[in-house]
Amino acid sequence: MNVIDQCPNPVELSELIQYELSEADTDRVTQHIQNCTTCQQKLQTIASGDVPVEELVQELKEQNPEGGSAFWATIERLSDEVRSQQTINLPGGSQASSADTSSFNNAGKHDSATPPPHIPASTNQPEDLSFLEPSDDPAYHGKLQHFQIARVIGRGGMGVVLEGFDTHLQRSVAIKVLNAQYQQNDLARQRFCREGRAAAAISHEHVVQMFQVAKANDDGIAYLVMQLIEGETLENRLREGQSLPPNEVARIGMQTAAGLSAAHKRGMVHRDIKPANIMIESETNRVKLTDFGLARTADDVKLTKTGMVTGTPLYMSPEQSVGEEADERSDLFSLGAVMYEMATGVPPFQAPSALGVMQRIVNHHPEPPHKINPSVTRPLSDLIMSLLEKSADDRPESAAEVATALASIVSEYGPISPLQVPSIAASEVKKLSGSYRRGERRWAIAAWVTAALAIMVALASFMVMRPDLGDDFPSVVLPDNPGTVWASDFSPDGGSIASAVEDGSVRIWDVGTQTLKKSFNAHRDLVWSVAYHPTRPMLMTSGGDAMIKLWDTKNYEVAREWKATSSVRGVAFSPDGNRIVAGDRDGVLHVWDIDSGDEVASVETPGSILGVDYSADGRLVASVGHDKVVRLFDAETLEERQSMSGHDGVIYNVRFAPTGPLVATVGWNKNVRVWNSETGTEVLNLEGSEGDVWSVSFCTDASHLITGEQMGAARVWNLAAGKPVATLRGHSSAVYNVALNPASHHIATSSRDGTVRVWDMSCVAK
Repeated sequence: MNVIDQCPNPVELSELIQYELSEADTDRVTQHIQNCTTCQQKLQTIASGDVPVEELVQELKEQNPEGGSAFWATIERLSDEVRSQQTINLPGGSQASSADTSSFNNAGKHDSATPPPHIPASTNQPEDLSFLEPSDDPAYHGKLQHFQIARVIGRGGMGVVLEGFDTHLQRSVAIKVLNAQYQQNDLARQRFCREGRAAAAISHEHVVQMFQVAKANDDGIAYLVMQLIEGETLENRLREGQSLPPNEVARIGMQTAAGLSAAHKRGMVHRDIKPANIMIESETNRVKLTDFGLARTADDVKLTKTGMVTGTPLYMSPEQSVGEEADERSDLFSLGAVMYEMATGVPPFQAPSALGVMQRIVNHHPEPPHKINPSVTRPLSDLIMSLLEKSADDRPESAAEVATALASIVSEYGPISPLQVPSIAASEVKKLSGSYRRGERRWAIAAWVTAALAIMVALASFMVMRPDLGDDFPSVVLPDNPGTVWASDFSPDGGSIASAVEDGSVRIWDVGTQTLKKSFNAHRDLVWSVAYHPTRPMLMTSGGDAMIKLWDTKNYEVAREWKATSSVRGVAFSPDGNRIVAGDRDGVLHVWDIDSGDEVASVETPGSILGVDYSADGRLVASVGHDKVVRLFDAETLEERQSMSGHDGVIYNVRFAPTGPLVATVGWNKNVRVWNSETGTEVLNLEGSEGDVWSVSFCTDASHLITGEQMGAARVWNLAAGKPVATLRGHSSAVYNVALNPASHHIATSSRDGTVRVWDMSCVAK
């Protein structure tokens, strides 16, 4: 008889649950169990009947938790829960306790062919959408108030997620509707709505934006309206069991931590961080964290029914697994578990049953990632292991701290785009610096300490040398934009400012009264750029949906639009206003005629294009981007005339001077450079920036340069002296765009903090 055909003895089955079998024996036993219903039943009996829960967490019991702690009540409830579980069908016709819903052929991870019991086995099964009203349009399944429902995106234990079309704002959205069983539970429904409203207060580029919390009518179903993300979950990327490149592990972890930081500052704890709740945008590769607060809603229903321990076992923290209160550091443990799986291809606490996973979370210390995957650097491995400390007190102190440390690690792999940098307020970075004083913490390695000290020294020395700098100039704040403001522009008369917002909208502000004049949905993805036409009543926008649009500013209807090959970050009008130039993510430079709508010319360049501009005489077009080269083209034919090198990383923006041959470029690693467009030579390399520089513009006489920086400042440079003459502080996060009022000495800065500031620079001009 083949050894795989032999039934394992009870000891082997017990050791399998305890994760004590050798690798070879584990493979043999699990292969056998896949096809042996008898052993499946025996395994379930051992896991959920004959072996008490108390024994599975014996080591924790020996720590003698206090009699009044949640541990003892949780163990008692869990024991009753496990023994009273109803059975569910397993492949092959056998049955198993619902306490263990794992697929045996993947050692504790759900296999794509065997979904958890709350998810239908076929995604093509008809969904109960009886709560929808009939739609007048046969292309839709139905409607929910003013949302036309296009399709079912996914299903989960909490409910169903639908793609809807908002007929009021003319945009696609995701709608999450509570399951019928939860709709009948007042506590769950109230928590669902309350947590949804709290989540709506989080405005962050790494959190799925919540637009609306509503009920269909007074007694109708509760639902949430959210940002629709075009992409995939991290769970899908990890489905094959392959590890991700270390730089991706650090980047995804960094952005997830940044999103957690934004929530934690609002007093919200996620409590269910797992790959399925981490979305990755297809166009930008950006992380979007979803389901904030919703896990807590499910907890209410489960506790009402059974008192069952909640959370996703593979990623829950030790304190969650024994029923104690989860706080921000519990989210960090779960993040560590997710990052461990990204780095190694396997979760850190695998076991064939949910109870086995919980036992390993409490007692087992996994092998460090760098020992499993040699490509993982020691700093990244050490940080992951620090997140997995059993005691919450031994983990990093905050998600902001983790994001900052990971940013340092990510930067070691080379320049990254502005979409990849975590949004941590400059004030937070300065506060975090103090936390590195705890040198005894194992995870605070020398590289991070050095980086933090460098930030403090640079900021301190800069303020000593420039004591007059700061938020000293009169400014107007235009707040409450729903997300990062990627760009802004003054109208030709200087009376209005248009802002390009992350949620796909454009907002028009009256500068004098500081009031919002108009808000409209411009793109299906974030709006990268906004620019007023120099002479006509038109506004140009470009977005992540690859569209460039011209809007009539009389009624804000689309006058003309073009489709590029991919996301368009850089756009500019020609000086005479008859043409536009646009550069896209695929490296294609386009020139279109505004009146005819025809494409006049196009050319492919190496790497993504992030910034473009026309020279003052309209004869040249400049493009910059990921290839670190400044390229100048003939504006008519797009034949390359000059290429200028010198940047040591990505170039984010380019601007020609309004007079003369100068062209300025800014980018990664504090680069601010000025070139002669006629000779192709570098004229100035300006030093003194505090971080990556995202935006640049000349004043009207080309005597000064204005830049926007990562640390939340805008800087005014005197080109003759080659030094800054003013630094504008006030933003709490990166300044992504600077714009000048053509009618006065005013500067508009737009920021990741969701605000636009208007600065009166009359005193500098004098």
